Amino acid sequence: MKHYDPLKFWNFLRFGPGNVTYACPDLKTLSVYCRGDKAQMERLLEPLPFELADDRFVVSIADFGNNSGRTYFDAAVIVPIRYGDHVGGTYYFEYEDKHTTVAGGRELWGYPKHFARIELEQTASGVRGKASLYDDLMFEISVDFDSSASRDAWADLSLFPHYQVRAVPEVNGPGFQSFDIISRNTIKDYKLTERKVGRGTISLGPTIAVGDETLRVIEVLGAEYTIGDFASTPENGVPTVVASLV
Repeated sequence: MKHYDPLKFWNFLRFGPGNVTYACPDLKTLSVYCRGDKAQMERLLEPLPFELADDRFVVSIADFGNNSGRTYFDAAVIVPIRYGDHVGGTYYFEYEDKHTTVAGGRELWGYPKHFARIELEQTASGVRGKASLYDDLMFEISVDFDSSASRDAWADLSLFPHYQVRAVPEVNGPGFQSFDIISRNTIKDYKLTERKVGRGTISLGPTIAVGDETLRVIEVLGAEYTIGDFASTPENGVPTVVASLV
C-alpha cells in the first residue's frame, strides 16, 4: 500500500482546515432586530444544550464580496443564548450561496449552514435582502433609513461570542462520535466604518419554524446597515472548545 498523507484530503474537500484565517474589508451587513415569543423561542432551543438569554433576536444578510478566500453571501437568524457562565449568540438558521462555504462551515465549526440564493441590494430609501431557494422563502428583510431612529432597543443585546455545536455522528450507531461546544469571537477584530439606522421590515417563510409554527415576530425593534472590516484571526476567529459532551 502506498504512503498517503491525509492532509492531501483538503484538496479533495475543496475547503481549508479549521485554523484557516481570512479577512473581508468593507463587509456589508443588513440586520433587522426583533422581539420574539419567549416561550416559542425556548422551544426552538430544546434540541440544543443552550438556554435562551433574551427574547430579542437578529435576522441578517452579509455580503462577503471582498473576502480574501471565496466570496459569498451569508444569511442568518442569530439567537442570544447562555451555556453555564457563557453568554453570546448561536446561529440557529444559516444560509450561504456557495456549496464549499456551506460544507466548510458545517464540518469545521458546526455552523448549521444550508444552501440558498441570497440577495442584498440598495433601494431608493435603504437596503433590502432576501434568502430563498426555488419557491421557498427563508426570509426577506429591509431597512428604510431614518436619521431620527435609535439603536437603544437593541444596543445592549449580547450576540458574541458565537457558540455552536460541532457534532460528528457515529458511523454505525445512534449517537455521536464527538459532541463539542465551540466558541468564536470575531467581533474583537471587527472595525466599523459606517452605520445607518432606520425602520425595519421582515417576512419569515415556513422554513424558519419551531415544529410546524413559523417563528413569531412580536415586534420589529428596528434595523441597521453597517460597513466594516471583518477578520477571522488566529486569536479570535479560530474556534476554541468550551465543552465536550461525548
